Amino acid sequence: MPDRMRANKPLGRIVFVFLVCLLAAGQASQAATAKNIILLISDGAGYNCFEAASYYQYGRTGQQAYEQPGWVSYGCRTTPLTRVTKPNGEEQQDTDILYDPAKAWDKAAETVFDRNNNPPGTGPFKGYNFLKTTYTDSASAASALASGVKTYNTAIGYANGPDPDGKPLLRQTIAELAKRRGLSTGVITSVPWSHATPASIGGVHNANRDHYEAIANEMLDSRHLDLIMGAGHPEFDDNAAPREPMRKTDYKYVGGPDTWKQLVDGKHRGLWKLVQTKAEFETLMNGPTPAKVVGTAQAANTLQQGRRTRDWNSDGYTDDLDKRVSPAYGDPLNQAVPTLQTMTRAALNVLHNRRTGFFLMIEGGAVDWCNHANQPGRMIEEMSDFNNAIRTVADWVETHSNWDETLVIVTADHETGMLFGPESHKVAFDRIVNNGAGNMPGMRYNCMNHTNSLVPLFARGVGTDLFDQRLLGYDLKRGAYVDNTDVFEAMKSVLPKAKKVKSPADGGKKSRKKSREE
Repeated sequence: MPDRMRANKPLGRIVFVFLVCLLAAGQASQAATAKNIILLISDGAGYNCFEAASYYQYGRTGQQAYEQPGWVSYGCRTTPLTRVTKPNGEEQQDTDILYDPAKAWDKAAETVFDRNNNPPGTGPFKGYNFLKTTYTDSASAASALASGVKTYNTAIGYANGPDPDGKPLLRQTIAELAKRRGLSTGVITSVPWSHATPASIGGVHNANRDHYEAIANEMLDSRHLDLIMGAGHPEFDDNAAPREPMRKTDYKYVGGPDTWKQLVDGKHRGLWKLVQTKAEFETLMNGPTPAKVVGTAQAANTLQQGRRTRDWNSDGYTDDLDKRVSPAYGDPLNQAVPTLQTMTRAALNVLHNRRTGFFLMIEGGAVDWCNHANQPGRMIEEMSDFNNAIRTVADWVETHSNWDETLVIVTADHETGMLFGPESHKVAFDRIVNNGAGNMPGMRYNCMNHTNSLVPLFARGVGTDLFDQRLLGYDLKRGAYVDNTDVFEAMKSVLPKAKKVKSPADGGKKSRKKSREE
């Protein structure tokens, strides 16, 4: 087992990996079939984002849906294949960037300087600097979650080799596989729906995540997506105010001006029903629904993260600096858009109405935007909405399905911001401070980019035993961990079996041995 058997030198870890392999060999059971698969991704959320949100919402941990009996939990490794941002044909894992617990938690002092001899601002510890320089981006991470294939940063469903220009992972993503196995499929997010995570999980294939217009059109033209929801509305800003004047670039997230007009006029060849207003999203939560829905909320970039703020620092301006000190819910919410929880209820109803079983990805995409901008208050808001969406999913399973026919996985694509406690610039890995429900926890960002930290993974339902069979090792802080490609493997393992195609030569009486999928 190549990468999975990379030894952590302490004897205890070697014994742990040996026992895991022994256990896996003895109980390599065949997973049952799932009627429904639901993947929830909090983009950019590490362990401390989950913890901080729980402190704010409940004043303690242990209250979230994923912390209740029946759920399993692991750490999840997010390392990409390589640090390059363009395909170069290399298929071998860059071992220098693999997550290493010893390096990740190294408290030794180390100040790294840039070309101008200035500290990079990530903290004076070796562990901080290792995590800061070996990270994945959302495209590569989501591609791994969607296909089980490690790739380069910026790739959307695109492999780094064997060709020098890379190769699209055609018919290999979970959305494509699920559709061919008879399931309905959908992706929803709190950011533009053509962004990296919904695009990758939604089965798009593009060498560069920034090709938004092409990505949006591929999603709309695909035969395997039945539902798309998110932000990215061309006609409104992040405060739900009309954009004036309109520019061609305002349409990039929805496929360009011509595509948007087709959607608005109800004439798109994909037969999509466009919903835009908050009321239209809410109508989808119950009762009959259209067969195919593309929901584009009336916000340019994010449902709430980008909304206006007040002058919190009293400098005479209202800008991103104010958002860094704004407490959670300190600024009025944008009332013209749905919450991620509302989108989740709507998406579940639309896909459930199709009666085929379904695959659904739900992304709390704006958590990453908050962490990049070091906005703790807005991060708490976004994580709370994400947690509410998880609870909605769990309630839906217990009301309309059951845990014997549904797999739910909750995780993140990577960590952003290196969030630790308030003294973490002086005390390595300082703990988040719980200040009680409704109060901002004590915390501090230590960078404005992604890191290679482990992220949490929670799962419940059919097929969760696969994670125990694929453990990579043991982290002294986070416990046993798996790889993000194992999320794909778990979902794939519980898909319905491929249907057999009858042979015309046999008059329809016999079945071919080869399935449709092959």
